[in-house]
Amino acid sequence: MHDIPFHFETDKKGKHRMKRKDLPLLLFFFLCMMLLFSCKKKANRQEDKAYTYKRSKENIELNIWSYYSALQQEVFLKTVDEFNLTRGKDLNITVHVMSPGSMNDLEANLFALTDKNFAQGTYPDMAFMYRDTGKVLDQKGYLVDLSNYLTKKELDDFVPGFLEEGRLGNQREGIKILPVAKSTEVFYLNATAWKSFADATGATLSDLDSREGLVEVAKKYYEYTDALTPEADDGKAFFGQEDFATYFLVGAKQMGVDLVSVDASGKVIYNFPEDVLHKLWDYFYVPYIKGYFGSSGRYRSDDLRTGEIISYVSTSASYSYFPEAVILSDQEYFPIEATVLPTPDFVKGQKIAIQQGAGIGVLKGEEQKIKASIEFLRWLTSESVNSKFALSADYLPVRSDSLTVQTVDVIKGRGTNPAIEEALKTVSSHTMYYIPAADNISTLREILENTLKDKAIEDKKAIETAVASGLSKEDAVGEYDTEENFTLWYESLLSDIEGIKG
Repeated sequence: MHDIPFHFETDKKGKHRMKRKDLPLLLFFFLCMMLLFSCKKKANRQEDKAYTYKRSKENIELNIWSYYSALQQEVFLKTVDEFNLTRGKDLNITVHVMSPGSMNDLEANLFALTDKNFAQGTYPDMAFMYRDTGKVLDQKGYLVDLSNYLTKKELDDFVPGFLEEGRLGNQREGIKILPVAKSTEVFYLNATAWKSFADATGATLSDLDSREGLVEVAKKYYEYTDALTPEADDGKAFFGQEDFATYFLVGAKQMGVDLVSVDASGKVIYNFPEDVLHKLWDYFYVPYIKGYFGSSGRYRSDDLRTGEIISYVSTSASYSYFPEAVILSDQEYFPIEATVLPTPDFVKGQKIAIQQGAGIGVLKGEEQKIKASIEFLRWLTSESVNSKFALSADYLPVRSDSLTVQTVDVIKGRGTNPAIEEALKTVSSHTMYYIPAADNISTLREILENTLKDKAIEDKKAIETAVASGLSKEDAVGEYDTEENFTLWYESLLSDIEGIKG
């Protein structure tokens, strides 16, 4: 360490005194030391000292807004009831669940919050939300930084990628949304229909490992089913795409491209290279207009139930919606079994998979209510509670120590939900991707959800009309499977993206 250049002088009595001109320097030195100690103490706060909740004499009532429905809502309500009867009772905290409707309804209610709501107390204490919603609320100053209440050790218990998704604010420093349950995408297959097809054609499940292989299998299935009847060109579709925004974002990411990203300054960057979009076109639009892929109902599980398709990609949290039978009419139906496989990746692409599932944010208000909300979240994300809650709701737990097959064995039993087991494999074998909290990301998602799907549906109908008028199927498809048609769609997409930029 360098010597501090303080200077001393000797008075008439021989005593050493510091020169007056050095007093400001000494004061500055001590201030720096105090600041350094304070910063170090603050940095180590989370690691050294756990937050202790003091039980209130009066019951603290909390409201949480949820978007869950069906099985997930039922499990969440039971879990909240358990808290109220156990840990909540000990701490004199009661949690009430309110459901404004779908996630879109919930987001609309959150976006409508103003300072007046907070002044009047007409706002939820907690709410489920995605990153884009959280970003808007955080910019208004409405979200609590959970990092100030949870210790470093507690935060380290979470799967890093799951926790990172909830990090918002300047330089992404604060945890504003806590993960409570997650999912990814998996491939659902009608194993009963597959067996007949595979026995006749020699197709294997490994053929479905890649997106390229999926298209080849779908072509083979169309030709196989077409040959079962004397009528020409009446083959059946093999596959249905559920989430198109994910297909775009993850598909491009596998090819090394972020269609949307946010730089260090917070600027949103859109990047839609033609070659990447062409490949996404080739592996959905082209097989769709040829009849290899299909869609007609609201969900692809509906299409599988009616026999329109025999496979689809969807969230791992939707296993309970997989049909138990194919219903062709009131009199004709037959039971089926499910096989769950990993979502097909592009052959030359990176191993990238989507992570899904809203987390919970705490809204600013009375400090006592904030602390009570933290206690509920601490309980909900504890090892035993989170495992039971998440797996019972067909979700993945969010803690590293719970994201194991052994945990599934204990809570659900091996083989009872193959979608969860396949999702566990995906999390361990892939880099998980989450959609950035960019401005207008909801608008972008809507564009990506509809642009290619609507184009494919419209053009397929035109092809069917042309065939009905006497044109051959090959010639009718040939009028749409062209570079010119791709270019028209691609330029239209770029125009839509420019519209987002404003």
